Amino acid sequence: MNNLAVIIICLAIGLVLQRLRRWPEGAAATLNLYVIYVALPALVLAEIPRLTLDRHALLPVVFAWVIMAVTAAVTWITARLLNWSRGVTGVLMLTIPLGNTGFLGLPLIEALLGSQAMPYAILYDQFGTFLALNTYGILLAAYYSGGSVTVSRLFKTIVSFPPFIALLLAFATLWLDYPVWLSHAFERISSTLVPVVMVAVGLQFRLRLEREYLAPIGLGLFYMLGLTPLLAMLILWVFDISGPAANVIILQAAMPAMISAGVLAMSYNLLPRLAASLVGYSLLLSLFTVWLWRNLLV
Repeated sequence: MNNLAVIIICLAIGLVLQRLRRWPEGAAATLNLYVIYVALPALVLAEIPRLTLDRHALLPVVFAWVIMAVTAAVTWITARLLNWSRGVTGVLMLTIPLGNTGFLGLPLIEALLGSQAMPYAILYDQFGTFLALNTYGILLAAYYSGGSVTVSRLFKTIVSFPPFIALLLAFATLWLDYPVWLSHAFERISSTLVPVVMVAVGLQFRLRLEREYLAPIGLGLFYMLGLTPLLAMLILWVFDISGPAANVIILQAAMPAMISAGVLAMSYNLLPRLAASLVGYSLLLSLFTVWLWRNLLV
């Protein structure tokens, strides 16, 4: 509950600062860079060494891709049945399968499931959603916008991402025992992740209800926050999988639209207003729905 209070308070601080307009224009972008280049790599290096390499460590990665694939298929079929435009379909195919499992998912997982769940959450995010954003996401955005993309661009985007580099480094040194002072330093630096990222989210938060897109927005929110975690729960039940890793998978599946997925849609000029609405409203509602899914797990 204390961690959840920090999330809500820091989000509120960001919203207030946005209203006051005292901060420079690029403040949120600067905070995001701090998270990407400092806090997230420190979190990875602090938590991954605690991971026990067994079949449970693979579950978040495997099921992240399974859940995204199933959700993308359901979204595409729905869009075809409802005869939605190419632009609407493209935005939904980006924002529904690609959840905010990093910037928002990691703080919420820590708040709701505790620090022992963090290694699983990191694996789900980095080897699952992050890779999907930079492969499936870019290819999809290019396809629906009529553009093109190269393999070298995809590869460069993935291998130059600081948290992903930290993840590879953490696995490469998994057999080493870090000095106590170094582990403590990583933990202290990573503890800045939650307040900084939530203030940044508050600074960037926008709510725009586009009446012409009411049906796609409503369906997108239902699929993101309700259907996707339900599908995750059913798939895990079919394979008779439970425990801490399974709980992380369900909550990560319940996350709102990834902000980067919305930005990607906008950068390819795929109905920017629809993308912004889905990101904003799903973020707001998820603070309640993710907590609700956590209670259902209990």
